[in-house]
Amino acid sequence: MENLYSSKRFRSALRAFLLGRAAQGVVSFLITLWLVRLLAPNDYGAYMALWGLTEMLVPLSSLGLLEAVRRFLPELAARGSAAGVRSLVRWTTLARAFILLAWGLGAFLGWNTLAGWIGLSPEQFGQTPQAVLLALLVVAFRYACEMLECLLEQQWSQIVHAMHPAGRLIGLVGLFLLDAVSLELLLWLDVIVSVICLLLAELALMRKLASLPNLGGYSVSAREFTGYAWHLAGVNLFQSVACAGAQRLLVARLLGLDTAGLFAFLQQLLSIVSRYMPAQLLANIIRPVLISRLATGEYRAVSRAIALMWKTNLIIVSGSVVITLVAGDAIVSLLSSGRFNDAGIPALLLFVGLGAVSQGRVVNMAMQIHDKTSALRKQSCLFLLLPIAAWLGSFHGLMGLMVGIVLTHWFRNVVAMWWMRRQGIGVEFDRMGVARILVVSVLVGGLGFGVAQTYGPWVAFTITLFLLIACMILVRPLSHSDHVLLLSVLKGRARFLKPLVWLGQ
Repeated sequence: MENLYSSKRFRSALRAFLLGRAAQGVVSFLITLWLVRLLAPNDYGAYMALWGLTEMLVPLSSLGLLEAVRRFLPELAARGSAAGVRSLVRWTTLARAFILLAWGLGAFLGWNTLAGWIGLSPEQFGQTPQAVLLALLVVAFRYACEMLECLLEQQWSQIVHAMHPAGRLIGLVGLFLLDAVSLELLLWLDVIVSVICLLLAELALMRKLASLPNLGGYSVSAREFTGYAWHLAGVNLFQSVACAGAQRLLVARLLGLDTAGLFAFLQQLLSIVSRYMPAQLLANIIRPVLISRLATGEYRAVSRAIALMWKTNLIIVSGSVVITLVAGDAIVSLLSSGRFNDAGIPALLLFVGLGAVSQGRVVNMAMQIHDKTSALRKQSCLFLLLPIAAWLGSFHGLMGLMVGIVLTHWFRNVVAMWWMRRQGIGVEFDRMGVARILVVSVLVGGLGFGVAQTYGPWVAFTITLFLLIACMILVRPLSHSDHVLLLSVLKGRARFLKPLVWLGQ
């Protein structure tokens, strides 16, 4: 019988994942561009702030359960009985539903207070209580999809994930044709689409659980599971005050809904890049595979995989920072149809912050799969610095607030790297490869900025993009061990990366 986490199934899951994420990215991008044109600035800011509430509820409602499922479900499915897997899924789903209902009841009863704190107008109070229901439904269907992904059942997970923005876009077209686009109806549309996605995700999960084979006698004790979840519950609570949704709510509270609309739009543009960062894009595929490798003693392979994700994150972030430095103002103005001008520097700050956030995700993954959850909880206390830094920076407007956020992210990232090494988790970083990436980014960025001052942003954008690609091929950022690792997983499909492999190693 084929291993549930074999290289063959990994490649199949990766293919479904990439196709699904591409579809989601395109449709979500279209929704972003259209909504910023259809809604008034205040309503757009309110709508995005309420979606920030949904994003904040993801870590708030987890309390370690989702992380514990990610940690133990792959191992149980690979080495345990089908009945054991079904029991774990059943009890964690019931516990998560109870937590969601408790949060939802509290938010609904205190809706007027919460809406007033966000900065909604009295007129918007009565139009938006369904945002609480939306948050519960979105978190619930994402949780079901997470369990499907833990079982490398990417096809159905990505279908459901892609249906959510697709359904919203179809509904938005209908509202537009009926000339009925409003904040209230948009939220109800999102609720209806989320209900459909939740039902489909649960159906796909039940079908997968019914087909699982019995592979052994491995089991997870309740004490081990709850202990792991308990440590990660603290991490979740700390993360919730610093997540993207919480940042959006902070901007709405401190600087108003109009400014929150600009910040949210920049966050949406950032998500186009961040959704393809390896630590986020492939986390739910790579994590179960790394856990299974770690269980068989393949420590060096795990170390190299973590280092490769770290380096790939750096390539994407450094390229994005260079492009934004050269043509950020023009790109944001074009995509927002002129609503947001002179927003290149705020966008640049977000991309600089993304560097710390993406590398922090790699550190978190490494500590979780090595069961260093107690240490992870302690260093996660640093997330509490973000709202304080944002509040202090807000006295200098949006720029000051964003500088506070970026500095906090990078400070935490440095501490997290030191903390990870202190726990004895070794990662074989390719320091020379990292140095080559940074040198190329600095040189191309400086040249592109000079061209932009003389010939304009779009000429500079074209030249900079060409130079980035050419110089990355020239300096070959991948090491020989990186290429060997990719070949072992992707087989012949990784041969196209050979021009990026450093010949001196």
